[in-house]
Amino acid sequence: MSSDHVFSFDEATRALPEVERIVVRLRELHRDAQPLAVRLEILWKSLEDGARVLDEIASLQKSLDAHTAELTALFEELTARGCIVRDLDSGLVDFPAIARGVPIFLCWRLGEEGIQYWHSREEGFAGRKPLWKMPGTGPNYA
Repeated sequence: MSSDHVFSFDEATRALPEVERIVVRLRELHRDAQPLAVRLEILWKSLEDGARVLDEIASLQKSLDAHTAELTALFEELTARGCIVRDLDSGLVDFPAIARGVPIFLCWRLGEEGIQYWHSREEGFAGRKPLWKMPGTGPNYA
């Protein structure tokens, strides 16, 4: 799959357990990396003031680099699947799809039971609508 992949509803639903696992891990990594980055910033300032903190800087930098590498790999995995992470804090992911010949996004957020929403490519999250509100007699995915 590629970043321009178009999902059917069934395909997006089948992908969801793995997407959810990745999004949960991304959020953990992001949460854990933030204090490392803050501590590193403090240590660099301490080093400028003459503190002997190079070993701690090296250790923290190695840990932060590992977090960053895993974050990057997981984002790349989602992108390669064709998913678009819109907001990591809320776990918002879009799946490009087509309904009645019109490009849309199937929209899912961490904690939701399956894919229940969609929005046009222009609307974004604010335009999310339940699947049953798809124009016509119901969703007709590619």
